[in-house]
Formats: sequence, structure tokens, C-alpha cells
Amino acid sequence: MSDGYKQLTIGVHYEPSGVDPHIGSAELALQMTNAVFDTLVNKTVEGDYLPGLAERYEVSADQRIYTFYLRRGVVFHDGEPFDAQAMKFSLDRARDPANQSQLAGSMLGSYDQANVLDTFTLEIRLKEPYALLLDALSQGWLAPVSPRAVAALGDGFSRHPVGTGPFTFERWEAGNCLVIKRNPAYAWAPPLVTNQGPPALDEICFRFLPNSASRTAALTAGEVDAIFYVEPSDCASLRADGAYRLETLPIRGIPVCLMMNISRAPTDELAVRQAVSYAVDQDALVDEVFHGEFERAWGPVSQFTLGYNSAVEQYYVYSHERAVSLLDEAGWLLSEDGWRYRAGEPLELSFYALPVNFYPEFGKIITRQLAAVGIRVEVRLLDPVPWIRAGMAGEHHLIPQGKYASSSQLLSFVYHSRNSGPAGYGWSKRSAEHHPGFDQLIGKAEQALPTEGFVPLFGEVQELVMQEALAVPLHCNTNIMAMRNEVMGIRFDA
Repeated sequence: MSDGYKQLTIGVHYEPSGVDPHIGSAELALQMTNAVFDTLVNKTVEGDYLPGLAERYEVSADQRIYTFYLRRGVVFHDGEPFDAQAMKFSLDRARDPANQSQLAGSMLGSYDQANVLDTFTLEIRLKEPYALLLDALSQGWLAPVSPRAVAALGDGFSRHPVGTGPFTFERWEAGNCLVIKRNPAYAWAPPLVTNQGPPALDEICFRFLPNSASRTAALTAGEVDAIFYVEPSDCASLRADGAYRLETLPIRGIPVCLMMNISRAPTDELAVRQAVSYAVDQDALVDEVFHGEFERAWGPVSQFTLGYNSAVEQYYVYSHERAVSLLDEAGWLLSEDGWRYRAGEPLELSFYALPVNFYPEFGKIITRQLAAVGIRVEVRLLDPVPWIRAGMAGEHHLIPQGKYASSSQLLSFVYHSRNSGPAGYGWSKRSAEHHPGFDQLIGKAEQALPTEGFVPLFGEVQELVMQEALAVPLHCNTNIMAMRNEVMGIRFDA
């Protein structure tokens, strides 16, 4: 950062395919452009909701109607006024099946329609109570976008978003960087943030540096001020240098789990899934890959997350012997070649991985650990878009998946059968017929607005996920950001 024009340059770990929050699902895309948008409400770590673009809201007695009273004087970056009509446009856009939203549309749950009551009053009607609505509306995936910009830019909006936030989208240089600039007109900051005026920075430049060694080298050479996704093996040397500060924050939500496709043989067998769960040694994996910087996960919710149920820690303590026993009992017998077969069929699993987020390393370790009990694993590396499509289509047996969330409520997004279709993120691919009562339990939890209502119910969901071995919890996602000592004021939201 120079003394005059204040620019912050951050090295990031890949270049996304687009940054339209209503259409895409890449966390990095939203991390880079989150400041381009505002949300209706803001959620605290404690689970409370504070005003955002909505000054206040009301919920009907039957929890099916939410009425939002919007802030006046808010303007999109293209000069279009923000009002109830613009908010309705954005919600309908995210929900419209024609837009093939990867995430935002399904986050709206039982959304039926939005009605404009007057210029600054919006009513959202639900088909049934859905307690996750406010949580969803607090996230940038459902932030309002300029209707005029969407109409003018068409598909180009995914590479030039227009919101109401403290920064405006400046440019995207393919293969090089994405830049956002200070919005000097910003005068509607939410009470959650300290700075109530325009940003102190003039510009933030995100440089695409997919190679972890290159990111660290760019930091130490002074080419960038900070880097995301610090290589865990570099943390000790950066701390020892003295010129840099590391911010480490475990990410709340769904930890990275090895999702098992229960609609495809042989992971449609509970015995096979349980054997995989016992054969994976998470402690060894985390030590090998993360050098003590990340923590292992115990269940389908991170232990740092509101609503975590510690009872999951009793399940599937690593046991080679138990894995072998389960496979033997199920008729998957070890052959002289070291692999397991049943009725002539080999026990083979496909592992779909991205070339980032340490997934290739996971593939190697999981392949080695499962080979020890006679299970053959084929690792398939795919770029983000085909990888997401493969997960949605259920082409995998095993696929890593994690999601950011402020509470255990996101479990419904991953494990309710309605999200197991070809456009959903239920990558265990469980059907409504699987385990009677599972969907009903999630549905009951989804309708519980108070924390004391949904926490125990989603606690039961966590144990059911483990009992049914729908996923092998691997590690808690962690933000490790390294920055020059001069960079101050970095904060993470809920």
C-alpha cells in the first residue's frame, strides 16, 4: 500500500469461472466480490440478525410471511435506485430454474413469491415455515443486484457484477487479476461494521496465483500485501521471519467431508460405507497435509459452529481391524492380488477431486489408506465446473465437500433428499425413501426459528448422518491469511 493511493493487493489461489452470486457457488468468487454487495440482514457469530439493507423485518405468526422495511437512499453502482422491486427481481432471478443457480436458488428453501407492497416494503411468502431464510438472506449469494445491469450485460454480468456495496467492480484481467474500487458514495453501512462511511482503501487487487509456492514468493518479494490459502508448510517460516503476520480462523459450517454416494454401488451398501469410515485415519491425513495448522473434523458440522453435537466423536474411531471385519462379513473377500471382490466384482471406488484445496493430496492419502483394507480407489481430477456437475449428477463414489455456514442449519442443504437431484448439493445423493423419518426430522428443524429450537434437532441429524455413514468428516476448513505487518484491520464475518 502506498501512502497516497491506498491499494491492497492479495494473492489468491485460483481464478473462478464467474462472480455472479446468484449463479455460481465458488467461495473464493464471493470472498473477492463480497464488498461489491450488501445483504438484507447481517448475522452475528452469536446467531443474532442485525439490520442491513432492511432496517427491520416482521415474521407472521405462522412463519410463512416475512415483511422487510427497506432502507431509503441506497443506490446501485450504475445509478439504479435500490428498492423493493429490485430486491424482488434479485430473489426471483436466483430462484428461476432457467438461470441454473448452483447455490443461491436452493438456499431460498420453501420460497413461494416476493410481493412489492410499496416502494420500500417487500413481502416474502413461503410455502411452509423455513427458519433458514434469514440466514440465507444474510449471505452475499442472495444480495441484490442491479436489474438494469443484468439486462444490459446479459451473460457478461458474471464477469462484471453491479451491487450496492462499499466497493464497485472495476475490472477482471483474465489470467492476471480482479480489481474492486472504493465507492465514494457509500453511505448505508450496516451497524455490524465499524466504518460507517466509504472505505479507507482506494482499491483491492486480487492476483490469481494458483501455485502455493508462487503466492508465498510473491508475498516475500513484496509483490502482494497478503495471500489467501497459505501453504500450511510455509506457516512456521513466515511466523519466524518477523515481517509477516498470520491470521488463522477456523471456518464455521460443514467441514470438508468425504461424501459417499449412497445411490451408486458399492457405496449404496451401509457396510461398505462404514468400512470406509473406519479405514480413513483423519488424524494421519491432517498431520500429513496441514502440519498442525488445521484441525480434524469429527462430524458433519465443524466443532467451531453453533449447534455442533459432540456425540459424533464416538463414531468410527480409526480401526483397520473393524474395516476388515465389516468387509469380510459383507462378502467382499480379499484376493491374492491384494484387492477385494464379491461374486467376481472388484470393490472399486471413484474419487472426484479438484486440483486445488489439497484435494489431490487427499486423493493420494485416501487411496493409500483404503488400499490397506483391499479397496481400490481411482482418483479423477477435474476443473471446478465439471467437478460440480459430476457431484450434482452423482457420478462419484467419493467426493470432498465443505460449505461455509454460521450454524448447523446448513445441514438441511447438504442432507435433505430434495437437494440430491441433478441440480443440488446433496452429494450423498440420498433419496426420500432412505431412512424413514430423516427428511421429516430435517424439515422439523428447518421450521424452528429460535436457536433453542433448531440446535437439538440438528444435533439428532448429525448423529443420523454418522449412523448412516453418509460422509467421512476429514478436516475443518481454516482461513490462513498471511500479510505484511503494515496491513491491519483484517476481520472475518460469521
